[in-house]
Amino acid sequence: MRTITTKYTPNPKPVPLPENLPPQYYSQLPLHIRPQPDKKKWRIHPSPPSEMNICKDPVAAVSGRQITMLDPTGERKALFDYRRSARSVKPGDIVRVTFKSGDPFAGVCLAIRLRGVDTSFLLRNQLTRVGVEMWIKAYSPNVEGVEIVQRTEKRKRRARLYYMRQPKHDMGSVENIVRNYLRQKSAMAGRK
Repeated sequence: MRTITTKYTPNPKPVPLPENLPPQYYSQLPLHIRPQPDKKKWRIHPSPPSEMNICKDPVAAVSGRQITMLDPTGERKALFDYRRSARSVKPGDIVRVTFKSGDPFAGVCLAIRLRGVDTSFLLRNQLTRVGVEMWIKAYSPNVEGVEIVQRTEKRKRRARLYYMRQPKHDMGSVENIVRNYLRQKSAMAGRK
């Protein structure tokens, strides 16, 4: 049977489902009227507390704790913080490092690497006319002491003095300067 509908024709009333309809007939009903079983509610767990609120920068916290453990007085930090401290080691200075085991090493400071706990500096010297360079970790437990033997005359215009590897700029051996420094140091200690 055909029907004529216009835009003024009201929407047809939905036909209610018959009560006690057997489940085997559900598949014949359209999806939007088909009775749905009760959905299982998902259990929503509360989110764990954020670690960001406990520690904003964990790497800086760990490295700071290590520095306070390795350098409780803060002398080493001040000795190599050449940007802020005027009394610190600067590139071009002659430095003598004594170790807990092994011979001391002296040389010209070519570069300083400020990396928190991994702060290190490069010393260059000549042993038997052969150029020798050594990276030394500033906070290493094996390093017993760091002394500035002689300051550079003028402030160097570079932070890394790798040009001193060339024969034209190489200072050569610093053993005589270190020997004079140790002699003066022992004479000063003898007067007291």
